Amino acid sequence: MSEELSNTNSTDEELQKAIDTVSQYFSDGNYGAALLLLKPLADAGVAQAIGMLGLAYRQGAGVDIDSEKAIELLQKAIELGDAVAAHHLGTLYQNGMPGVDSNSKLAEKYLDMSVEMGINLE
Repeated sequence: MSEELSNTNSTDEELQKAIDTVSQYFSDGNYGAALLLLKPLADAGVAQAIGMLGLAYRQGAGVDIDSEKAIELLQKAIELGDAVAAHHLGTLYQNGMPGVDSNSKLAEKYLDMSVEMGINLE
């Protein structure tokens, strides 16, 4: 990864390109490459990257499934303004996962929050 992508001063366009690349790697099942790009972005405080890492822990995409880590990362991404993370946390509570029972009240809270934050999943 280039030095400038791991720098929090990277342009929005560079960050979006990196996030798009990570998304494609995850879609292709190339989890190692996805995580290699994703972790420095998450460590740099990029909300979308933190949310994607939380989703990886939820799904076991290149990492062991870890409900506590997934929730922690998704909540951190939400605090930084990631509406997609709010949606993913809502669906986590809606469906449950190993170590987390479904919880309709929390599901509704985070799904509503994602809409309020302007989520657009189209």
